[in-house]
Amino acid sequence: MSRMAILAAALAAKQGRDAPGITTPACRDRATQRKDTTRVRIVPRGVEEMFRQRFRLCYRVEGDARFLSHHDLMRLWHRALRRSGLPLRMSEGFHVRPRVSFAMARGVGIASESEWLEFELSDWVNPDTVHREVAPQLPAGIAIRELHVVAPSDRAVVRRIVYRVRPERLPDDVDRRIAEFLDRPAAVVERGGQARRRRIDIRPLVASLERRGDELWIVALCRSDGSLRPEEVLAQLGFESEAVARSLVTRVESRIGPEQP
Repeated sequence: MSRMAILAAALAAKQGRDAPGITTPACRDRATQRKDTTRVRIVPRGVEEMFRQRFRLCYRVEGDARFLSHHDLMRLWHRALRRSGLPLRMSEGFHVRPRVSFAMARGVGIASESEWLEFELSDWVNPDTVHREVAPQLPAGIAIRELHVVAPSDRAVVRRIVYRVRPERLPDDVDRRIAEFLDRPAAVVERGGQARRRRIDIRPLVASLERRGDELWIVALCRSDGSLRPEEVLAQLGFESEAVARSLVTRVESRIGPEQP
């Protein structure tokens, strides 16, 4: 498309006039320095796009990839989806990016067998094709487990998480410590820095806590006002900070449910 056509489309959008059917190339991916093949449709003001195909994807995080932060994972998935060449639905504005939403952030150092994200396409694509195009773009330690097509209006949120904790060594009286923790009416911890320190009772967030051999299994409830951090439970059980840092924590399962009004 010519430069004059692009300027005319931008001027029409600014003045509130429709500019149907005008497309502009997506921004260059600065991280990879590769031209992005996805094209962004300029939708007239107040007009919804006619087609949206929404995918829900479950993936695992293992090995060294567990040390990636949540923001690192966001950038990783944006790049992988761009490189796949799929007809992605993109955000609006100057900083165009794929429409991707993550069900819940994952703490640094926590491995996971059940992480969820959702993204949308602007044209129908077979789910097997989506899996085949996206999987090779992922680095070692990140792998797709499940891929489903869901309704465009469907928004899933994590309701419950199952953690498996493998300390280097369990105390001899760990069963007694677990029983005492479960019998407590409250377990208050402090979060945040000096400027924004706040106290949170994590006891209502622990649905169950048990020992299975040399492992601890925690079922945590997720609420709108907060979620459980496994290291806080270990601290409440009397583990030293070094022992907490050396424990291998894995999200075994993330149970999702519909978005509540």
